[in-house]
Amino acid sequence: MKKCVWFIMMALCPMLLPAQSETVNDYAVSWDSPSENSSGSMPIGNGEVGANVWMEKNGNLVFLLSRTDAWAENSSLYKLGKVRVSLFPLVFNEQTRFTQRLNLKEGVIDFEIYDGKDRVKLSFLVDSEHPVAYLSGSSTRPLQVMVTPEIWRTQVRVLPEAERHFSLQKCPFQEWCMEYPDQVAGDNRHLTVYHRNERSIYPFTLKHQGIQLPDSAMSDPFLGRTMGFSLAASGFVRATPTMLVSENPVTDFSLQVVAHVAQTPTAAEWERQVAQIHERAVGFAEARKRTAAWWENYWDRSYIVVNTPDGDTGRRITRSYVLQKWMTACAGRGNYPIKFNGSIFTVDPVYTNGSLPYSPDYRLWGPDYWWQNTRLIYHAMLKSGDFDMMRVLFRHYLHVLPMLKANARTLWKAEGAVNPETATIFGATVNHDYGWEPHGSRKEVIDNPYVRYYWSSGLEIVALMYDFYHYTGDEDFARTTLVPFAQEIIRFYDDFFPRDAQGRLRITPTHSLETYWENVVNDLPNVAGLHYVLDCLLSLPAGYAAEEQRAAWLSLQRALPPLPQENRNGVKVYAPAETYGKERTNSENPELYAVFPFPLCHIASPDLQMGVDTYRQRLVKATSGWTQDGQQAARLGLTEEARQNLLAKIGNSHRGHRFPVIWGPNYDWTPDQDHGSNLLLTLQEMVMQAYGKKVYLLPAFPKDWDVTFRLWTPGKNCVTGSYAKGKWVEKPRLEHSSDMKIKRCQ
Repeated sequence: MKKCVWFIMMALCPMLLPAQSETVNDYAVSWDSPSENSSGSMPIGNGEVGANVWMEKNGNLVFLLSRTDAWAENSSLYKLGKVRVSLFPLVFNEQTRFTQRLNLKEGVIDFEIYDGKDRVKLSFLVDSEHPVAYLSGSSTRPLQVMVTPEIWRTQVRVLPEAERHFSLQKCPFQEWCMEYPDQVAGDNRHLTVYHRNERSIYPFTLKHQGIQLPDSAMSDPFLGRTMGFSLAASGFVRATPTMLVSENPVTDFSLQVVAHVAQTPTAAEWERQVAQIHERAVGFAEARKRTAAWWENYWDRSYIVVNTPDGDTGRRITRSYVLQKWMTACAGRGNYPIKFNGSIFTVDPVYTNGSLPYSPDYRLWGPDYWWQNTRLIYHAMLKSGDFDMMRVLFRHYLHVLPMLKANARTLWKAEGAVNPETATIFGATVNHDYGWEPHGSRKEVIDNPYVRYYWSSGLEIVALMYDFYHYTGDEDFARTTLVPFAQEIIRFYDDFFPRDAQGRLRITPTHSLETYWENVVNDLPNVAGLHYVLDCLLSLPAGYAAEEQRAAWLSLQRALPPLPQENRNGVKVYAPAETYGKERTNSENPELYAVFPFPLCHIASPDLQMGVDTYRQRLVKATSGWTQDGQQAARLGLTEEARQNLLAKIGNSHRGHRFPVIWGPNYDWTPDQDHGSNLLLTLQEMVMQAYGKKVYLLPAFPKDWDVTFRLWTPGKNCVTGSYAKGKWVEKPRLEHSSDMKIKRCQ
């Protein structure tokens, strides 16, 4: 713990530090040799459309194309497809010089191949404003260019048990375990490949779980969804049904790849929409210009640059931070939240786990939104100022609110809303966890004991919504999203759980996360969540919620039990629950949820020492995946613990993948977005924390490290500063006039 010094800045200050966009390419990824396969791919995207791009030793440029919303009939998140671009003659030999470089500043992957005589240059990007990818090429020697989709969904087949995603494990209904073929379409100058859902698991799931929803509440997200891509280039023609070729050898070309997903009444309508996107698409030069402008703005939005005495460690930390932000931005602006287990950048699974020889559609743990994993990606966006990406998450949960209310009503006979810990994209419990016995003939409401009485995810969503409002000051969001969602989540607790003889809320049946199941009463995650959320909601300005709603919140707040505590090894610490069985079924520390995600105990709270003692007495110590030790240590001012956790995190890249931030697989899958996002959050919390109107700088940052940063605070404000050699070389300052106080902890 550190002594902090107050520093108040009220005036508007210009930004004196150099723009991140000017230096971000110091951390660019560059390779001087081709790759063997998709394990050596570079990820790129515009937030909605993504691609894994690589060049093979035969001179073929290959990419896997993806989108955030390519949901198949059984809810799988599909790749759109794979495309191979052959350039003839292009042959690698001992004299060939090769470069593949990810240009972070402009958001483009550049290739250069030089054999001592001829030079070939290629650039791949995804338009920041349009669902179109481009491959632009130039050569000093005319080349014949052939573009070929490589389709793996070619026939109707039953997926083997091991190849099915998680929610279809042990499914006895063969019709939902099917894979259906893609279709090839287009005209003489366009080659189009698509997959169309003529079936949907959505009505089956509702019937299976006994859920009734009016048609107006939610629509089927799968039926008629058509997903695919279309290839076109000036001077190119269809040579075969699955090959687009240049009519003549060329020295310049620009391939346009439209990546489109839509629910349409017919495939023909989808094709018409694709044609319109082609027509509206700008040329490569214009797409590159506006894409570069978007990325420049993104890099300057926030940053952390670390230097260490040995030089290399600081560079590795900063590079990891920058590249993970790249991964997040490449997938964070789509129609659905980022998938924790691979995002949209999964590749052939055999390169992650050699025992899984399946298609690139495969990902461990499947397509669904598991909240304990999904949330971690979004917490780091607060201090990064990535509010546009956070809105994607909140739109999703507001959209599925009718289903969450149906869960409470149908499954638990209660008012309000329940967000399942493992939820489908439309908000129902995933069928594997619900169980394959239909509604009405069941012994347990939820079969899977890990998540049977897991309630706290709804509170976490509300807490993150409030934090978003606190940072942005968006009143409309508070009125139209935060309050409507919060009132349903809180209503469930008020209606479902009884009061004890003293009128105190008694939360049981419940779990303490997935770790304690038996005889659990008043688990800390739920108790802490209710304390934090109700305090936040009651702090909202008058008029945001109806008076009767505020009265209900206040009544429930007064009935809350205290945070559970216990003695552990002679030390008073937070407890996983008021009462609980000692058998552990997972490797979590639920007692530390009073530190993160619910900031009740931190460097500025009076019970800081109890939080520190709880952390040091924790039963599970970890540095990878979804474990939260790093940000919890930082919030408690434990500098050395946070430092060691961060250093372990940056060394967690998968050895079978070439790109540096393909984390994992850890508990989940590669690239592990929980791990990468926890890395961001750990470093952010080491550099800056904000509670109420107070901002604490370097509360858990090593004194022998240097840092330059720009991070967001509550009130839609930023703090910038530069610390080096034990002193502030650029005094920290708020960028806008504010009544906030800055507290320098070093």
